[in-house]
Amino acid sequence: MSDDLGKNISPSRGSSRRINDSWPAQWFERDCASRLVVGRDLAVLAINAQAKRLIDQTDGLAVRDTHLVMRDRKAASDLSDAVAAATPKARFRVIGNGGGSAMLVEAQALGEEAGAPVALLLRDLGATIEVECADLEPIFGVTPGEHQVILHLLQGHSSREIAERSGKSILTIRTHVKRAYGKIGVVTRGQLFARLLPYLSIR
Repeated sequence: MSDDLGKNISPSRGSSRRINDSWPAQWFERDCASRLVVGRDLAVLAINAQAKRLIDQTDGLAVRDTHLVMRDRKAASDLSDAVAAATPKARFRVIGNGGGSAMLVEAQALGEEAGAPVALLLRDLGATIEVECADLEPIFGVTPGEHQVILHLLQGHSSREIAERSGKSILTIRTHVKRAYGKIGVVTRGQLFARLLPYLSIR
């Protein structure tokens, strides 16, 4: 992919413009996901600002002598195994003892060769999950109120909790849920998650 950087591209309008070589680096640095690129020996080759913040806020994870390390021996071994086994197909693995110190790690080799660097995406499983959803109003015809209720459901809140947070009656919330489910074509919360998964960004 890097071979294509700097070459001319032709947008659909027919005009030609040059790709800025710094765009991938800017995206990497500004991405709100915690991303690193490491060697097979866990040497940190690149790290974005979000990953630096995560490492600073996490007791069990650190960068020491330019290498990614975990304080817990089992977690360190699991991380090393995940990086060593990485292939071009991304794989997820939970590293740590669960609860507040566990990490979800996505490891993906950045090439076919055995020693290719590995891209890591880290998520602290003890952190608050942020769920963002595409605008469902034009897609399914839900109202703004129904959309807000759906977002709360996707974040794991009950109808009663949503009513308390929004200052609306439980009957109003249940009506929003029932109407939104009908418009989306689901009858259970599990079906709602499955149906909306392509429209979600979970961080």
